[in-house]
Amino acid sequence: MPGEFAAHSLEAAAASASGREISMSVPRQDAFAKPDSPARQGQSAAMSEAFVKTIERIERLLDLETEMLKQHRPIVLHDFNHKKSHGLLELTRTMDALRALDDPAVDFDVRAPLARLRVKLESNLAMLQMHLNAVGEIAEIIARAIQDHESDGTYSAGMNGIGYRR
Repeated sequence: MPGEFAAHSLEAAAASASGREISMSVPRQDAFAKPDSPARQGQSAAMSEAFVKTIERIERLLDLETEMLKQHRPIVLHDFNHKKSHGLLELTRTMDALRALDDPAVDFDVRAPLARLRVKLESNLAMLQMHLNAVGEIAEIIARAIQDHESDGTYSAGMNGIGYRR
């Protein structure tokens, strides 16, 4: 598994460094195809594959961001946020296309990838929340240090526990 992550990380890092984003092409749907026709089954298979590949791309991105946060490596959160937003757009489009096919067999195929994605999203959220809390604590320490440096102590709460704090 570690080698797999490294390969995904390298792929994601290479894509990020080159500024390219892998976009998904959604197969055209034939509104007149019969539900059990080979054309309709082909569309269903193509859309299911596009759906799974979209989730896999989002998972690789989440894995990369989470791992970078765990390792305290420099990270440009704006770039990751943009890529995750793009992934969500792709996922929404593929889900809409799957719904439009109205194929009952698809409902069972999408649950496992969505469950995997949910776990990775929760892990990523926890790591981002931890870093956000740390930034808040550091900002609070810096604000107190600035306030203590600028204040002569007249109105501080440190004066025998009496005083007002903003």
